[in-house]
Amino acid sequence: MTTTSQLTVFFDQAFYRGVFERTINGHYQAAKVTFGTQPPTYNQIQSMIAGRWSTLTWASGDQTTALTSSAQSAQQRKRQARQAIRGRGSSPQAKQVLKLAHKQNLVLKKKRRKETKQAHALKVRLKKQEKRLAKHRGH
Repeated sequence: MTTTSQLTVFFDQAFYRGVFERTINGHYQAAKVTFGTQPPTYNQIQSMIAGRWSTLTWASGDQTTALTSSAQSAQQRKRQARQAIRGRGSSPQAKQVLKLAHKQNLVLKKKRRKETKQAHALKVRLKKQEKRLAKHRGH
């Protein structure tokens, strides 16, 4: 079982965000975390990993097609490190996986909201019906 993990911290609009990327046996997963308005320190990142790692919501993607770091040449690894230092944010694969998970969550949220709305409408309709029947009960 091979596991590789990577954390990318970047400034996005008003907040510092972190994207955790991990590959477990060829299965790619990503999770996003918001650190706050101040840049996170090493200790804050360590405590966050120790405390919240198990509660992170991991978005799964397809099996990875990227090369592992051992199969890449030294020049490719150097180029990737340079791009990461430039602060281009999270990797395109992580963005794609997180966006897909966000869309799925929106669909689920919309479905739940619709069910709740229908249940409430049914409850109101039954209450009105009971009230109407109680009015015409007689003396």
